[in-house]
Formats: sequence, structure tokens, C-alpha cells
Amino acid sequence: MPSELAKQFNAKTVTFKLQENLTMIEVDNAFATAKITTQGGSVLSYIPKSNNGSGADILWVSETAVYDGKKPVRGGVPVCWPWFGGHPADKTAPAHGFVRAALWQVSQVADLANGATEVTLSFKPSEKTLALWPFEFHLELKIEIGEKLVMSMTTSNLSDKPMEITEALHTYFTVADARDLVIGGLEGSVHLDKLSNAAAETQTDTVVLRPPMDSVYLNHTATAVMEDAGNQRQILVEKSNASSCVVWNPGPETVKGFADIRDEDWPTFACVEAGNVLDNAIQIPAGAKHTFVMKLSSRTV
Repeated sequence: MPSELAKQFNAKTVTFKLQENLTMIEVDNAFATAKITTQGGSVLSYIPKSNNGSGADILWVSETAVYDGKKPVRGGVPVCWPWFGGHPADKTAPAHGFVRAALWQVSQVADLANGATEVTLSFKPSEKTLALWPFEFHLELKIEIGEKLVMSMTTSNLSDKPMEITEALHTYFTVADARDLVIGGLEGSVHLDKLSNAAAETQTDTVVLRPPMDSVYLNHTATAVMEDAGNQRQILVEKSNASSCVVWNPGPETVKGFADIRDEDWPTFACVEAGNVLDNAIQIPAGAKHTFVMKLSSRTV
């Protein structure tokens, strides 16, 4: 509960609150404001205080998102782990893994010397997760709110056998208009169009988002840059130890199947996701660790 967390963690830039059934960690420092929920370890808001064009939130959350704790909040940065998309063998298992709807523990909250704020969340296995994923593990998510939003996710394989994971930070970005949104930096990657199931091809040009769109870009390590012209800014997605980028928007027809997205809101967001998916799956030997990092920032144009 927020009151218990406030007693346990004394950071001047952090406030703990309850929003319906969800615990929220609100951050306000010299660089930015942010909001994180312990459900799913998801960051729901990040607003830099400078170099951010119109000043709009970098992250998008649906107007009809639910905060009852029964399903993930639609928007923000959902954590997809230990599989991205459908389970590799069990069609009844939850899409995008089991941590995005589960409750994470707050491990540490700290005001850093550079003025940024760091929130560390953790997730450990239970009987329920072991039934879905027969591995002992420890998952840690460090979230630094500063000039950039830095999310570092570390998977520790505590079992006695190798572990294969796919993973992604499924970020929903606020954009003035997703239609014809230009995304640079994906050139040279291997493009898979999940809607047409066309053969893989090398991406030779900048990407233009024309919803509906569901595309995976493999073997990609560069920075993706969104040209959010209507908000007078670029949004940058940097990553390390991650080789995949996913671009998604449901478009005007598919959005009608989402109870927690208003039909008219699909042009207001774009998902540009960092991670390791499909052929970029990660092998973690017994007793080993793997960390992947995503950094989000903006610059006024």
C-alpha cells in the first residue's frame, strides 16, 4: 500500500498514491515528471521539463484504460516477458508473458546525485508462474527518470538449465498523428510484415507508419527516431543488448476490438518497441544474467 511504501522509502522526489486499485509511484524532479505502477512494472507517464516540443507526455495511456488490477493498463510501457506475443507452445497462456499484469515489488527508491530519480522493481517466480514457465529466475527493472527515461531489465537464470526468452518493452508513444508518422533509424534491419506475412526483406528506407501496421525489424541495434512534427519534437528510442524493434498501430478497424481504446483514438499513439523477439531470442545459461536497456528522450525541432 502507498502509506507503507512511503514509510519504507524516503525519497524527496517520489510520492506514493493509490489510483483505484493500483499503487502509483509519482516522480517529480528537476528533469521530468513520471508515473509508474507496480502492476506490471509499467511506466505510465514521462514528461521531460525541457527540450520536449509542445510539452506533451512522451507516453500514451488510453482514456478508457482500467485500473482495477485485473488486466494491464492500456498504454505506457508494458513489460513483455519471458515471451513476446503468443506462448511458443501453449495457446491458452497469456499473450506477452505473465509479468505485465502481475504485481511487482518495490526494491529501492533513490534520489541520485545527478538530480535524477531511480526506482527499482523486482519480480520472482511463484507456483502460478512455474506452471507456465518451469524456471527459477529473478527479474529486476531499474527505472531512471532524468534527462532520459532509462529502463534496464535484468533476467537472472537461477535454474540449473539454460533459459531462452523473448522480451520487449511495448512502449506506447503520444504522437500528434500516427498517420504517415516517419520513423528513422531502422534502415538495414530485416523487416517482417506480420499482417501480410510477406517474405522477410531488408529495410532500405525510413519507415512510414500507415495503420494498420504490425511490423518486426530484426537485427536492429540503432536508435529509432520518430518525427512527431505536430508536437514540434523528435522522440528517440535508444537500446543496448537488444536486437529487435516492433512498430504497431491497430488502425481504424482493428481498434474496434479493443474495449480499452476508444475507436477514434488510434491516430493519437504509435507503439515503437525495443527488445529481443523471434529470431533474436536470448539464450541465458544456468546461473547467468542478461540485461537489456532502453532509453527514451525527446528533442525540440
